Amino acid sequence: MKRKQKLKKKPFRPAPLNQEQETFIVSLIGDYKNADPAEIVAKLPDSSHALILAERLPLDDESSIPLLMALKEGFENKQVRRGVKRALFKLKKRGIPLGEAYSEKAETPAILKPPQLEKPEASAGPIDMSGFRAVLMTFQRTMKGVDLGLGVVSDEHGIQHFLFGTFSKKRVKELKDSMLEEAGPFVEISPSHAATLFEHAYQRHLELGLDVPPEYLELRPWLLDNTSLLDRPPIYDVMPEESAPEETLTNSRLERLFEHDLMKSWYIEFDSLKPFMEDVQKIDDSPIVLTEIQKLEQATKIKEKYMEGLFTPAARTRLKHRLEEMAYLFYKLGEEEVLKLSLAAARSMDQEDTILRKNPVIEFLLQRSLNFYGNMIKETGESQDREKGSSSRIILP
Repeated sequence: MKRKQKLKKKPFRPAPLNQEQETFIVSLIGDYKNADPAEIVAKLPDSSHALILAERLPLDDESSIPLLMALKEGFENKQVRRGVKRALFKLKKRGIPLGEAYSEKAETPAILKPPQLEKPEASAGPIDMSGFRAVLMTFQRTMKGVDLGLGVVSDEHGIQHFLFGTFSKKRVKELKDSMLEEAGPFVEISPSHAATLFEHAYQRHLELGLDVPPEYLELRPWLLDNTSLLDRPPIYDVMPEESAPEETLTNSRLERLFEHDLMKSWYIEFDSLKPFMEDVQKIDDSPIVLTEIQKLEQATKIKEKYMEGLFTPAARTRLKHRLEEMAYLFYKLGEEEVLKLSLAAARSMDQEDTILRKNPVIEFLLQRSLNFYGNMIKETGESQDREKGSSSRIILP
């Protein structure tokens, strides 16, 4: 009786490529010696393309080894790893040294020591008066590209924009450069610092009852597992609170701080000041004749009332935090003078107001903002008057 012949298992062969796919593979092979292996792997849509690339790579010298290694690391598919093994075996037979890329004794050959994943990096830009700033972080979970989390976040308004995904190194650089141009300069911060800024904005988003961007929800588990949130502003790691020099906040010093290029946009929002400006205007419109001293007294009372309303304890805490963050940014930029001024302004937020003395930073910001909007309204009104040839009165928008 004849023994049944055992059927041989046919080797796996990927489906043939169409013209577009063929052109894509040919382009990768044509430039693989000059490209980053990780970026090439990141471009491959699936294991089938990876296997074809492994089988078609030129095996003339050791230049193909880094890409073969990256293919093995980037795809857990057995067929891809077998294809890489076959390619390495051919290189060995041709006398090309593989180093530790291939070992016949090993039950499962170690193709190459996996390359080290890049360490997480983070950076952040300056803050505006509403607490918004751009923050970005990069890290690697696999050799298939770079993970990028990039957001515009605020401790008051939450997460304004957020982007998260895996990109090639080239694309990450493009995104970084674009953000730098729009919201720079950026300084390097720790991943824990970036995670803390993201998380504070996330918690504020929840407090406001807003829908959290799904991209941040995708990144958040990794952040919480791989970083530790800070329990104090990083400026106090390089300049302890107890050793920070005392700075007298005169008007001229505050002007020096807020005329800095990165602080020039610090004005109280117009919508918040509009009721105050209208109430002050009503003093002049009053049918009761008031002396200049009486007008000044009424304006001062109105000013104090709005200062208390605009700068509640929570608002003061946020302002203090923003000034501390700006102090750290100035530290990173090497601007010691404005660093000290920003830190002194932050510390002043803890001082209680008295009848005779109000917080100098809040008073300065209020007057600075009033002057700014007042000048804008005046210029707009004069322009409209010239166009209309009339002396109509300005109505606040």
